[in-house]
Amino acid sequence: MKKQKKIILIASIVIFIVSLTQPAFYIDRTDYDAWSNPIGIIFIGWLGAIIGGGSALTWFANPLILISWLFVIKSEKIAIVSGVLASIISFAFLFFDKIVSSEAPTYSLITEYKLGYWLWMISICLFTLGIIIIRIIKNQKEK
Repeated sequence: MKKQKKIILIASIVIFIVSLTQPAFYIDRTDYDAWSNPIGIIFIGWLGAIIGGGSALTWFANPLILISWLFVIKSEKIAIVSGVLASIISFAFLFFDKIVSSEAPTYSLITEYKLGYWLWMISICLFTLGIIIIRIIKNQKEK
């Protein structure tokens, strides 16, 4: 099972990295992609959660998936729980219509979800589902 875990881990990380090269979303401003740079979101997204705005809380899916990746070999339970939480949180972004778009803070409407968001969410959900499936197969073999 370690080989399957490594394959899923590597696939998830590669998709996550690719997601950082693509716009995550567009907003209703003339600089419609100014706040959707995934690399910028990774490094300063936590500030949005502090400033306010529910949509910014979805940034916390990033440390949760990191925890999941780190614990996949040592503790499947921690990996699964943090992965499920990261998946739910990443999916929750779809339910927000506004995002913090300045330090003031001002808000802008999210007008479109772009490839960066979808790849980010896929990387998280793929990993989580993969680990859950591996766990189920492992449990069935043990019975």
